[in-house]
Order: sequence, then structure tokens, then C-alpha cells
Amino acid sequence: MILLGKMHSHVWNTFILSAILLSSCCPPPVDDEVYINIYQNMSIETIPVENVIDTCYRKSPEFFFANSAIFDKEPRGKFLLHAHGYACKVDSGNMLATLAEVAWHMGMERNGDLVRIDFDSLIVKDDNESRLSADYARAMSMENTPTYIVEISKTQSAPSPVRMEKGMIGFGSWDTEVEFKDIRIEADGKNIHYDVSRCRADSGEWKVRDGILMQTSRQLRTRAVLPDFIGNEYVLTFKARRTKGNEGFFLYYGVSANGKKGYCVNVGRWGNRFINIEDMEGEVVTKILPWHLKNSRWYDVKLVSTSKGAEFYVNGRLVVGYKPVMPRQFYAAGYDEEAGETVLKVVNAANVPYKVRFHLAGGTRVETKGHVLTLAAATGMDENTAEEPKRIYPRESEFREFGELFDYEFLPFSYSVMRIKTQKRR
Repeated sequence: MILLGKMHSHVWNTFILSAILLSSCCPPPVDDEVYINIYQNMSIETIPVENVIDTCYRKSPEFFFANSAIFDKEPRGKFLLHAHGYACKVDSGNMLATLAEVAWHMGMERNGDLVRIDFDSLIVKDDNESRLSADYARAMSMENTPTYIVEISKTQSAPSPVRMEKGMIGFGSWDTEVEFKDIRIEADGKNIHYDVSRCRADSGEWKVRDGILMQTSRQLRTRAVLPDFIGNEYVLTFKARRTKGNEGFFLYYGVSANGKKGYCVNVGRWGNRFINIEDMEGEVVTKILPWHLKNSRWYDVKLVSTSKGAEFYVNGRLVVGYKPVMPRQFYAAGYDEEAGETVLKVVNAANVPYKVRFHLAGGTRVETKGHVLTLAAATGMDENTAEEPKRIYPRESEFREFGELFDYEFLPFSYSVMRIKTQKRR
């Protein structure tokens, strides 16, 4: 029995040792790996140049997320961007808008040699005032501005697919008279011939004659929507032609009830020379491709819409398509010489936790104990209210597993600032 017990103990110890060795060879999975080199620093001092361009962005959260890396590829030495401010163009200061603004700010901070941020325009309210989550986020960003930025191998994570919201279909034009007919919608196993007399116009001069929907003005932007069809899984077919004017026609899809969200296929833009898909604010989301429409010629048009995106066909040929994706994770890193700390900022705008493995290089010694400041919400639509002024509020915690290699899991809908004691290599 003693011998059996020893054998059992030996086998069990061997199993434990093997498990440890296997776990060290195969570390647990993570969503991303990010490499930070604190040894190689990039100055945040702006280079004096004669051409100064003032900027003040007031855009949608989607714009800020999609364009947070816009400054990374700008040429240096030709001009300087002076950022007077930025704000999400939304009806409320919810968490999603806050994270979008932070992602934009981090993009400017990463490019401090090109963008001069005017902090006077980013005023933070006093502590005794009710704050939006954006106020706390701006304070976190400004209070944790490093002496200089450092090289980081991943400035934003791979984009994630965005579900196409259900919306209305519409037609329109720009400085052009157009006509549409034989409108059919195939959805939910039904093929419906749409009665164009039920269209609702919010701009332009529209009329129906012999089953043809006609826009007869030369207004710069016109639109008529089909108000009683809302969807994102359907096949739309129709015939379209231009009769007079300088451009082509618009096909709107995914249009929200207030008309502010959705997409537009711009057929024959810029003097009837190009085609592309853009959002309702006019921001181009696809390549601008050559395209030309002949006058008074009917074209067979088809739009195949799914929850993942849309494809646009003319005369049976796929011309342009768009599947919206959105970066959901964003990074910035720097070194604070006075504190002797690496400053790492991460946004997770996804609705699930985000686990990252960090590789911290260029330091002679990294202390295991440091601090993490986190601003997080349960959902992207959450916001502070008079009844709950600190529903979204920065929370500081201690983290004891920092090192040259460490894992960290970020909360959904969160903005985190890590301060890691690091002795920089000379």
C-alpha cells in the first residue's frame, strides 16, 4: 500500500510538472498582443512650420472611431494642425460618444509632432459640478499626458463587423432631374411591387406619372423615401434614368426614422464621372470609382442588403459594395520622466471584455506593482444623470502583475490608463 501510495504521488507530481511546463509553453489565449518600446521615444514637441491648419471636429462617434488613425499617415514638415477642439455630434453624452472622443484624442496625442492640442478648448468642470463621462475622460487624458510618446506596434485593433441597422429605402439626386420605376422589394419570402405614389419626399420636387417616380428640380440634394418599408435583409430592384442635369442619382438605404443615419449610393457624382457609397453626413466609406450615366437611358439597378452590408449592381454587374466595420480597441503609450512611469492608455469600445498581452521592452527594470485608472459603463448608451451623477466615474485600482510581459483584461465600454513604474534604459 505504501509503495502504491508513493507511485501514485510520483505520477501525480509528474502530471503537475507536465501541466506547468505545457502552460509555460502554451500561454492562455488573448485577443491581441501589443508591443511597446519605451527605449525609443518620439518627441511630442511640434516642429515649427509656416503652414498652420486650424481644426475643430464635430462628428459622429462612428467618424471618430473610423478615423482615429487619420493623423498617423500625414506627411511631416509641410504643415501643423492646431486642434481647437472636438466633440461627438450626438443627442446625449453617452459612453459610446465618450470613448469615440477618447480614441480621437489618443490619435492626436500619438502624433504630437504634427498636432498641437489646444487644451483651453477642452475645459473640465469643477468637482462640485455634475459631469458627463466625457468630462472625466478628458481629465484622465490631460492628467496623464506623458513627457513623450513611445513606439507602439499596434495603434488600433483589427476592425470588427458592424451590424447594419434596419432602415428605409430612398431615392434622390443632386442638380439633376431623374426618374425611377418598376420598384420591387423581395423580403421575407415575398416579392412586392412598390406603389411609388406612397413615397414621402423631404426635399426636391417629386411627382408620379404613369407609375414613374420623377424628381423634376435642379436642387443640390433631394430625397424621397419609402416610409412603409423598413429592413436590412432584402433585394431591391428598379429602373433609373437621368433626364437633365450634371450628375446622376442617389439610392439611400438603411435610413433612420429621423433621416440622420444610413447610407447613400452616389451614382454619377462630380459631374457624372464617379460612383461611391457614403454615409448620411457625406463621408465617403468606399473607394471612389469611375462611372458615367448616359442621358435618357434606363438602367437596371439592384441593391442586395444584408445585416452585414450591401452590394450595388447595375445591368447585372456588381459595381460597388460596403460592409461596415469599426475599430473597437485603441492604444497610446508614453513615458513620464518625472514620475519614471510608462503611461499606457487603452480604449475598449466593444460590448465584451478585451484581453491583451503586452510586451514592454526597453526598460532595465519594471516594477510589478502599479495603478490602473478605469472609466467604464455597462452599455454604450449609459450616461450620467442628475439622479446618478457618478454612474460613470473613474475608479483607481492596484495591479500587481506588471512586467516585461503581462496580460490584462479590459472591461467592456471602458477607457483605462495604466501607470507602470519603469526604469528606462540609458
